[in-house]
Formats: sequence, C-alpha cells, structure tokens
Amino acid sequence: MEKVTVIGVMVDRGLPEKRVVRVLEKLGVHTDETHLSDEDLIALGLPRVVVRTSTLPMGLDGSVRLSDSAGGILENHGWDRMIYVTDLPLTTERPVISQTVYRGRVTMLCLPAFGLLRAQEGLRQELSRLLKNKPAGAGVLEEVSDTRDIEGGDSEADTTRVIDGWGRSLRLLLGMVAGNRPTELYQVLTGCLAIGIATGAYGIFYGSMWQMSYTISILRMFVISLAAVGALTFWLIYHNGLWNRWPKRDGDGVAKWRARMDNRATLVTVLIAAAMIYTTVFVVLLVLSIVIVDTNYFRAQVSDEPFPWGYAKLAWLTASLGTMAGAIGSSFDNDDAIREATYNRREHIRRQITGLYEDQPPSRFRDRRSR
Repeated sequence: MEKVTVIGVMVDRGLPEKRVVRVLEKLGVHTDETHLSDEDLIALGLPRVVVRTSTLPMGLDGSVRLSDSAGGILENHGWDRMIYVTDLPLTTERPVISQTVYRGRVTMLCLPAFGLLRAQEGLRQELSRLLKNKPAGAGVLEEVSDTRDIEGGDSEADTTRVIDGWGRSLRLLLGMVAGNRPTELYQVLTGCLAIGIATGAYGIFYGSMWQMSYTISILRMFVISLAAVGALTFWLIYHNGLWNRWPKRDGDGVAKWRARMDNRATLVTVLIAAAMIYTTVFVVLLVLSIVIVDTNYFRAQVSDEPFPWGYAKLAWLTASLGTMAGAIGSSFDNDDAIREATYNRREHIRRQITGLYEDQPPSRFRDRRSR
C-alpha cells in the first residue's frame, strides 16, 4: 500500500505561527487536526501536514545548528520531511532566507528575510514549493564554509540561500522590525506614558504655556517634537543596554554587518514605540485642554480665537514637554520587560545567550561593582 508523506511544519511562537497558519489556510492544506485518512490524502495527492509550535535549540554562540537537531526530530515524530519557520534573523553579509540539511529533507525558512510588504506572499510561495517536495527557490545560493561566514545559522548546512539586490538591507530591516513588534514595547512603557501625560497635563494650567504655544512657529514646534521623540528613543536604548557594540566579537565583515542591522532594527523599533507614546500623550492632552481650559479665558490670554487650532497647539507643545519627562519615567519601567518587548522571542534569547545585554551604561557597571 502506498504510504502518505508526513511533513512536519515547526514554527516559532508569535509572528511565524500566525503567518504560517494563515498561509496554510490559503493553500487549502489539511493539517493533522483534520480527520482525513491516509487513503483520502493519497487519493487527493496530498501529504499529511503536521503543524507544531516549537523551536530548535540555540548554541552558546546564538546560532541554530539545523544539522545537529533535525535528524532526531524527524525520527522522534516519524516525519518524512520537516519545514522550520523562525523569526530569528540569519545573515552572511546578506540576509539568509533559507537553509537545508539532510539533502533537502529539512528546510529552515527565516521570516525576517521575507521583508514586510510582500512577506505573506513570499512565504506562501516557498511553503507551496516545499509542500510539493520542491526545493526552496527564493534568493540565490551562498557559499558558507565556516562559522565566521554566517551569523545565527548553520555553517554545515547543505545549502544556504540569501537575498541579493540593492534593497536587501531594507527588506531585512523591515522584516526585523515587524518581528520585533513595536506595539509590544509601547504596551510595556506604562510608567513612561503615565509621567508623560501627568507632566503635560500640569503644563496645561499655566497661561504662559498658552501664550508660548500661540506665538511659537510651526517649524519650531516640529523641531521640539522631533527632539522629544528623539530624547525618549535615546534614553530607552541607552538605559536598557539595547545598543549592540559587540565588545567580545571579532571585527570581521559578517559580524559588523549583522551588528549594524541589529542596531538599525533596534533604533526603528524603539522610534516607532516612542512616536506612539508621543501620539497618545498628544491625544489625551488635547482632550484635557478642551475640557479644562475655558474658551473665553483662553481667548483673553492669547487675544485670538483659540478653537480649535489654539487647543491643538497647546496640546502639541505640552505633549512634547511631557514626552521628554516620560523619558525619565521609562526608568521606572521593568528593564527585562522592556528588553523582551523590544525584540521577538528568539532574538531576545539570542541576546541573553551571547551577552549582548551586558553592554550597559557606565552607571550600571558602577552599581554592580558596589554590590
């Protein structure tokens, strides 16, 4: 009797899990939760697809050695082939999109390399090929012969495919930021948001703030806004040791390229979260200013009709000041929670394993020595 092919799809928890489930639904793939028999699948010409939310172990250097663990997984689960989808960025001097071992029986797809705009479609095309027993096709082949040639991946893989072209860095950056989930960081910064709103609300009661917001130019308001968001972004990165200087790594090209990509992704992730904090503070203060400040009294102070533009400028200026104060308020938020929220689960673990979080501000080192 003909045997049905069993393909295990292993996915990291979070964004990879969500995207893979959606793609499989679009492909009309029957997972192991259905009750189709082997005979039915053979008649339809389909494999049995088993989806598992799990992850492969990571070495002390922060790399996933596919060849070390894939064989045991295939044997333990009784799978004929395996596809592993991870949100851990892998790089040579170009973004790694896939690696294969065991003559193509096991394929690892790296979600960040799919980018953002067409990530879902790119993942659909790759999964469609792999489920039809075809090799991964995205990207170009890269020769990897040493651990120094690759960051995060398996230097002994049978094949390594990378993204080429002038836009590859931007594509990886967008994919890394999407995996980092800036909204998660925004939700963690409760102390920052509370102090920002409280400080801004306090400024609403001062007539000098009304007059200043009325007379200040739009260009200067924009500059103040950028300074406020920039100050919050800088403090979050500095205070929580998020900047990657790789103090214990060799200065080879691959490590430097990866460090630059890590820092760019961190900067954009934190910047988006800071902008979300600023926007929230502005909206709250705009509502408060309309509710609290009497229109006639406001008009008497600025000698002009304040509604609605006057209230908007008042909220704009006080939101900038409140956001600057919120930067200090972020110091009261939990450091570990901020780090975990800044990065996807696998990248957070990689940074813990490789000691990247040990690169702290000087004050932190002084505090540790004094204990």
